[in-house]
Amino acid sequence: MSSAAPTTEISYAEFGAWYDTHRAEVLEPALAAASSALDRALANALTDRDLTRIRNTSGRVKSKRRTWRKVQQPRYEGQVLSVDDIPRVVDDLVGLRVTCINVRDIEMVQTALEALPRSPGAAFWLNPRSERDYIAEPKESGYRGWHVNLGTTVAKSSVVCELQVRTLLQDSWGELTHEDTYSKDGALPPLVEVLSTRMSDLLSILDDIAEDLRTELDRIDEAVVSEPDDVNASRDDVLVGQAADAATLLVARWAEMDRPTDLAALAWALQKEFGAEVSDDWFGHESFKRFLRLAVPEGEISTGRQAYLLPKTTLEVDEPAGTNSEADDDPGDVRADDTSAGFPAPGAARQLRRIDPQFPLLAGTEWNTMFEHLAESWRRVKPSDAALGTVNRLARSTRDLARAAGTTLSRRNVDYVVRTLLASGDDNLMGARPSPDSSILGRVFTDQTTQRMVDLRIIDTTDSKAGTRVERWLTGSTDR
Repeated sequence: MSSAAPTTEISYAEFGAWYDTHRAEVLEPALAAASSALDRALANALTDRDLTRIRNTSGRVKSKRRTWRKVQQPRYEGQVLSVDDIPRVVDDLVGLRVTCINVRDIEMVQTALEALPRSPGAAFWLNPRSERDYIAEPKESGYRGWHVNLGTTVAKSSVVCELQVRTLLQDSWGELTHEDTYSKDGALPPLVEVLSTRMSDLLSILDDIAEDLRTELDRIDEAVVSEPDDVNASRDDVLVGQAADAATLLVARWAEMDRPTDLAALAWALQKEFGAEVSDDWFGHESFKRFLRLAVPEGEISTGRQAYLLPKTTLEVDEPAGTNSEADDDPGDVRADDTSAGFPAPGAARQLRRIDPQFPLLAGTEWNTMFEHLAESWRRVKPSDAALGTVNRLARSTRDLARAAGTTLSRRNVDYVVRTLLASGDDNLMGARPSPDSSILGRVFTDQTTQRMVDLRIIDTTDSKAGTRVERWLTGSTDR
């Protein structure tokens, strides 16, 4: 520990007695409660397929010696006057960590946490203002990760927990550099600093490559179920053996569904149970769609670019509290001054997010910003196809332009919008002269989104008000 004068008059003996009691009565129970609540939040928000991309969740209570070292740091001078001040000023006495495969999976975890309450005192809550994005802006040491404070209530007291979310490679950097061991006030030895930064930059490049690899693998997964099936095939086929077993699994999944499920996820579930080789001929029925129709003859498959098995029951779309869903002059359900994750997006948009966790929920002003930067990227890139390289160039250019303007756009959100636009087949986009402006991009994306909501039975073609709310939200319109 540094030989500098201590920043608190609390003695180590007094601190130690307090720490032992506080750890046993508050911190350990808080760790157990927060860990369980985090696991539930992820399980409730993510599909089985998505959950396999989370490789590890763990937690710890900061040790007595490390806590003492921390309260002695100059930044806490004058803030810790008694032991009772420590939980208020030190926000990582309880730490949680989630390790994912890809950078996109970190955004998946962020999405899962968006539904948490924002108010301290709830059983489990999120403080969105505590977010520290060390992926967009790495630490000088080279550390990358995403941090946010969560909280839980133990013995009528709110306990703050710091959550760290990292990719496997980002977590490996921490292990290889022993950052937790050597992090301290003052500069690192020059060679250690140079080598750590070089390693961080190299692993970041690998994370980008892994992201591109995942995108291509996702495309292949979609292709497995998007091939046309034999519409003239007889429905008298008899399912026997493993085919009958697989059909029973699909029927059970369909009976429990409360939302549309994409066919790629259903195919993945069968491959997980019966082996990847079942996709060679789907139990002798050639295509997954044909097998699904034989297995679940009463089931309905949605139309559109991405096929879903629709549930038995009709989806119920509830508008957020405070939304006058019956009014003809509804301004679009978005508070213009609220860009937090809790803004009341239209009920149809929130329902689509339940079905497709990648669908962006942004405030109207954020949609406008994205389309403006994307329009400039479109002019520069001049896309002529929907290939992966084109998606990457457009998305990267858009995010770079936004960053230069002082705005950070999520890679996941930009990728989603770009893929939707490129797949639309709209003549105003591909090779158009002049390049489409932000209003055209917004219109095409809005048309694609509302049509998808119709395909998934989220909104009815006869419900013009629902479509209008979605349109106003996506265009950032606040006209009354």
